[in-house]
Amino acid sequence: MYSAKEAAEMTGLTAAALRYYEQQQLLPPIIRTEQKYRQYSDADIEWIQMIQCLRKAKVPIRSIREYVLLLKQGGRTILQRRRMVRKYMEELHHQIGNLQEALALSQEKFSFYEEILDKPAAEHLTCLEEWALFKERRGNG
Repeated sequence: MYSAKEAAEMTGLTAAALRYYEQQQLLPPIIRTEQKYRQYSDADIEWIQMIQCLRKAKVPIRSIREYVLLLKQGGRTILQRRRMVRKYMEELHHQIGNLQEALALSQEKFSFYEEILDKPAAEHLTCLEEWALFKERRGNG
């Protein structure tokens, strides 16, 4: 069993975030000591890590709550949970595509800056002139 401080350290969250997850009904009931201190089990830590994974995927708290409530109902909700996970996967693929596009453009822009830094007139470029050069370099000009 782990204290709230230890659980926070293990998960990289704050104790306040753990309390928030509990208040939002994202966690199963957390065991308390006689002094009312929270005690987290290994299973609780794994549960928190699952929630963190969903949050990294930008899944809203309300959707995580819905998923957790379905999960707590057991096997009869597998089809619903499968649909939710498929939707999360589709959203992640979309996010990955957007990030790949942003990275490609950033790499092009970085390369462009590397190229023009050697030119003495570069520091006098206006934003419109820079944009025209960048478009020309990309073949869009």
